Amino acid sequence: MEINLNQTIQETNGAIVIGLSEDIKDLKNFDTLDAYFNGNLVDAIESGVLSTKLGEVKTTGALLQTEYRKIITVGLGPSDTLTRLNMQEALGKVFQFIAKDGRDAAFELSSFVVDSDEFFYDIGLMSEISTYEVYSHKSREDKNLNVSFIGEVNAEALSDGMIEGRAINFARDFSEMPPNELYPETFAHLIVEEFEKKSNVTIDVKDDKTLEEEGYGLITAVGKGSRKGPRLVTLTYKHPEFDGKAVALVGKGITYDSGGYSLKPRNGMVGMKYDMSGAANVLGMLKTLVDQEVKTHVVAIVALAENMVTGDANRPDDVYFSKKGLSVEVTNTDAEGRLVLADAVYEATTYDPVVIMDFATLTGAVIGALGMDRTGLFTNKDRIFTLPILESSITTGEKLWHLPMDELEDKAVRATDSADLVNSNLKQPYGGASFAASFIEKFVEDYPWLHFDIAGTSGFNKPNAYGPKGASGVMIRTVLDYIKTGKAYD
Repeated sequence: MEINLNQTIQETNGAIVIGLSEDIKDLKNFDTLDAYFNGNLVDAIESGVLSTKLGEVKTTGALLQTEYRKIITVGLGPSDTLTRLNMQEALGKVFQFIAKDGRDAAFELSSFVVDSDEFFYDIGLMSEISTYEVYSHKSREDKNLNVSFIGEVNAEALSDGMIEGRAINFARDFSEMPPNELYPETFAHLIVEEFEKKSNVTIDVKDDKTLEEEGYGLITAVGKGSRKGPRLVTLTYKHPEFDGKAVALVGKGITYDSGGYSLKPRNGMVGMKYDMSGAANVLGMLKTLVDQEVKTHVVAIVALAENMVTGDANRPDDVYFSKKGLSVEVTNTDAEGRLVLADAVYEATTYDPVVIMDFATLTGAVIGALGMDRTGLFTNKDRIFTLPILESSITTGEKLWHLPMDELEDKAVRATDSADLVNSNLKQPYGGASFAASFIEKFVEDYPWLHFDIAGTSGFNKPNAYGPKGASGVMIRTVLDYIKTGKAYD
């Protein structure tokens, strides 16, 4: 399903979309809205035919200029407490209804209380992400719908919102692809295909032979168990009018995780195609910035590998050398994400970034600590350093929680007689998210660093206003706010 947003009302017999706030009678244009209902709007609300409850969609019909038109209403709640997130929820619900209803529609903009750049941006955003159809080989009807507007439109904000929404869906598509289609080589190819012709973007792809020759020992170790060798893809975007340092975005891209010789149980393997969601979401962030031509400088690095079981796979007790030169003892082959991230974040340091941020479906432990609705956040700086990104998460509604990492984890990560570091703490089954973060921290040098463990939040467990069950594109909106508002450079 594709919804096309047009700036002017179409000469069609489509539906009219109206927002209903609890205090709609107090709006200056109430008489105009009431006319759509032949003077019966208040009665329709009071009788329950229509609803002002936030996000609740109801329909009725009206005779407009001798033509019967369907009226779609969505509740906005009290206008004096209507937040941006509330409006996003209402927009998401009504776009989902329009997509299911299968008819063109026109928004009566004056009924939606607000008239800001953010509102039009969110119309564009929610039209894309709320109606996302999960990547699938199931046959389905391909239908385009036209959505238009009654009233003045901020076309630039509307377009930018659609760009971000499409980039989130671009990331979701990667996460939803089956692993026999999306493996390191094909993933790298699709990345190049998407970005190679875009302005101000350069791309470097290191294949398995290059990675081994150049000393990326950890990503090589993880990927060597698969016939489909690993890749390290680096994309650099620098707007010509921006002179500042780069923000480094690093993503874990394990296109399938069997656990290796520390084999996952049968049920534990189902859904492991999503183990590359960190990489996918980094690409969604970059695509938005590039397509919106944001004046910034970003380096995006995605570490792509399959974690499989063969005679060549890495084993518990193996020791490998990282690109940084630190040796690592492997005690758990299912703790592979931190290994590929270690080489990738160290690669990020070579660009002298203002901040390094990495994103990974890294640990089940973070789910035990925070559940499925909060992303775990770690840093090598103090809590004050996390406040701007936490502020961005409040703006977007993507929940973040700062978790601890200190000398306890530092000591545990170094507790091995065989190497400089060990990749798993077999003596302590708890606190695994903090241990993993501490391991990655050893490779970021002294650069400011934020680590996002998205194991619980990378997918929606059930449909909501922001999309269907499946890949969520989590942290894309938050990081975009962090970069575009300048917080990343403060």
